[in-house]
Amino acid sequence: MPVLLSRPSSFARLRAMLSFILLAAAGAVGNASAQGGTITGSVADPSGGPLSSAQIVLVGTGVAAVTGSDGTYRLTNAPAGSHTLLARLIGRRPDSASVTVVEGQTVTHDFTLVEDPLTLEALVVTGTRTPERKLESSTAITTLNAEEVRERAPRSTADLLSAVPGFYVESSGGEVGGNLFARGLPADGSYRYVALMEDGMPVFDATELSFVNADIFVRADENLDRIEALRGGNSALFGSNAPGGVINFISKTGGPTFGGTLGATGGTSGMNRYDFNFNGPLMQDWGFSVGGFYRFDNGVRDPGFPASRGGQLKANITREFDRGFVRLYTKYLNDRNVFYLPLPIEGVFDADGGLTETDFVTGFPDDGTLTSREGVDLRVPLPRNNGDLLLRLDDGQRQQGGSAQLEVGLDLGQDWSVNNRLRYMNMDHQWNAMLPFELVDADQWAQGFVGGTPGATGYRLSCTNVRDAAGAKVAFGSTACPTDNNLLTLGGEWHVEVPMSSLANQFQLTKFVDAGSTRHTVTVGSYFSHYTADNRWFFNDIVTDVKDQPSFVDLEVLDAAGAPLRAVTDNGFRQYLGLFVNGTGNVTIASAFAGDQIELGDRWRLDIGGRYEHNEVESDVENTAVFDVNTTDAGTGASFGDGTFRRVSVDFDEWAASVGLNYLLTDQAALYVRGSRGYKMPILSNYLFATDPAAESFPDEAEQLVQAEGGIKFGSQRVGLTLTGYWLQIKDFPSQDVQVVDGVTQFVTAFVGQARTIGAELEAVVQPVDYFRINASITAQDPKYTDFFEGGEDNTGNRIRRIPRFVSDLTGTFTFGGLSLRGNWSYVGDRFSNNSNTIDLPGFGVVNAGARYRLENGLTFQANALNLLGGSGLTEGNPRVDESLGGLSNIFLARPILPRTFTAGVRYDF
Repeated sequence: MPVLLSRPSSFARLRAMLSFILLAAAGAVGNASAQGGTITGSVADPSGGPLSSAQIVLVGTGVAAVTGSDGTYRLTNAPAGSHTLLARLIGRRPDSASVTVVEGQTVTHDFTLVEDPLTLEALVVTGTRTPERKLESSTAITTLNAEEVRERAPRSTADLLSAVPGFYVESSGGEVGGNLFARGLPADGSYRYVALMEDGMPVFDATELSFVNADIFVRADENLDRIEALRGGNSALFGSNAPGGVINFISKTGGPTFGGTLGATGGTSGMNRYDFNFNGPLMQDWGFSVGGFYRFDNGVRDPGFPASRGGQLKANITREFDRGFVRLYTKYLNDRNVFYLPLPIEGVFDADGGLTETDFVTGFPDDGTLTSREGVDLRVPLPRNNGDLLLRLDDGQRQQGGSAQLEVGLDLGQDWSVNNRLRYMNMDHQWNAMLPFELVDADQWAQGFVGGTPGATGYRLSCTNVRDAAGAKVAFGSTACPTDNNLLTLGGEWHVEVPMSSLANQFQLTKFVDAGSTRHTVTVGSYFSHYTADNRWFFNDIVTDVKDQPSFVDLEVLDAAGAPLRAVTDNGFRQYLGLFVNGTGNVTIASAFAGDQIELGDRWRLDIGGRYEHNEVESDVENTAVFDVNTTDAGTGASFGDGTFRRVSVDFDEWAASVGLNYLLTDQAALYVRGSRGYKMPILSNYLFATDPAAESFPDEAEQLVQAEGGIKFGSQRVGLTLTGYWLQIKDFPSQDVQVVDGVTQFVTAFVGQARTIGAELEAVVQPVDYFRINASITAQDPKYTDFFEGGEDNTGNRIRRIPRFVSDLTGTFTFGGLSLRGNWSYVGDRFSNNSNTIDLPGFGVVNAGARYRLENGLTFQANALNLLGGSGLTEGNPRVDESLGGLSNIFLARPILPRTFTAGVRYDF
């Protein structure tokens, strides 16, 4: 239950504590350096080809390096004595050797690493307090290295994550703003139950906010070393409010030799992208990595202005010491991407009301969009002498800002180690889009206003921005402004500003205890964060025709003489400022965690952990009043701030726990089980509207999630396999949507509901011969509401909306020398787009293909075809307004997958 806060914010205490931690760590590191010996060598595949980016670790010392493009490595300041030297690379089975280091001398050792199809021998750092082999982990985790990411040629972060079983993603909105649904958990979209991380820290502590999907903070480029995607209950221990999963984007860091990548890609719709990364040593004990990208794209659905333009720059620098390291990461992001929304669809239905066939309405092309250049740089009059608001539709979803992260890792000796990560982020985010709400017949819609206006006998529909020689608006449906369907879209042009910042610190202390046949790795730590998010929303309602890059439309009601009696719209707007929000908020998070990884002999591993979290929420929201900005219908009743504010201050306490057990059947196979409890606290955006703690709809409890899972893992040189079964139950989850009531957009939220999902995940790699490999990711699940009422309707027993029961991603790859040919088929089963299960979206498949040719001089040529067969499967049936569209029973709004695109590029690795 929430508690009203009367004490000051804990941010000052947090800042003081972080300063102490940094000073202590800096002092420890400064005294850690010592002289030692040097280890050099190379890492190659069985044919003798060099392997770059392999990690070389002198076990137990904190000394490590990464191989360069020529496969060589160099470790300096290695402590004298006998040690185990470990070589590992994602996609290869690790190897180790005993080496003896003499101070001031150099020892050499070369490694040969064989294939590990599912990387079960790889060490993972996500979902575990200390690195551990995937095979021995009691978690469901998928890894993708940089080469696997390149092969998929994803159009977005959501596209990329479709390779992970248990995750269903929707990427039809474009490059950012995707949706990820984890293991059937009910959500309206975004990444609600999953935390996105960069280098072990959340990109932002709120996994979602209104108009802020977590993928806006992340871009995959040549700086990426690998991705680790954890599903299941264990994630609740490693991310604040992330019971569904944790996805960690891990950056390249500088190795002992200089190397890098230069790349250029072009594609249909005028896409051009340029990538680079340079990494290596700066001087002795110093390493660096720097890179980024710039991209320009008119868009797969061209809105008449650049759909995507911008890029990012990332860098990190590392100082290695005898018993530890210090690493500083920095990132700057300045990017704009259009947000694609539902399109006009005409359907064929069977006798039971099921949708059997779909096509775009007459006159609308397969690659069309309801976003238009006519919406760019429009001005909206503001009340109270505040001038005009400029609508920068061409900015789309824009992020401008960056982050910095400082990581310190130390081996304290006596089997003690410490790690501290401090991260600061500041980002200005804008959300600009043209949203379709409803499709109507133009004449029927206009006639409704005639009937409601005394003395009216007719109407005039005209195209706002299409003029004749005399400068007058031309008629809707005329030669100059034609229509093939006589339809109008009643929609909105919304402008949202959400500036955000966060300061977070994670401290972790680890002790290794060897008790003979039982070995413990005990970890305790804390996580503190303070983040802010402001909200400024300007919602305007508009009218456009229905065609590619539509025209704004005006309606005038006429008397018998043809003179205007009433201006229903003003320059295509049917309501200025139908909704206005001005709010500011912050959340302070304080967490403590502890865990023990117990090795019970050589076969059993027991993993126990817990997390306790305290959240303090503060929100101030401006009250609104109704104003008239002009005399048209659109200008009356505008919503705007009245200068007074209401405040909410609440706090929450929750806990998570997880227990996992892994049994190593053989050196190649293992069984595991895990049980977990997690939580999801209300998001800051809830308190923009829920400001009365006494109200029944006030979010006063965290969602609670209980999960159980178990599976088998198997890995050999030719086959890699993980098969996981899971059960989860969630209660007190929210149902939130946007509805249009009498032409006014409204938010409706209800914090009720219970649901459960039973499912199974398969991840497999099979390589029957050297030149052919099959990758498979399959999810089968049964997601159901177990106790859920909405709007007086009992939905208990219904399937959870938007969640398919079956998802698969299959890839076959042929490799002949430097040539690689790849085919991919993904399938999404049918889904319901509403909780009452009356609107069924059919399943669909997508075919992708790619080819790559690699030369020995470091040049690689690559070509890809995405949605090769030009499918138009529907990812959602406009969940913003699920309602019958007047008399147009076979015409509706839905968002199809992105149309076919081709790309080709060249990359130079050195």
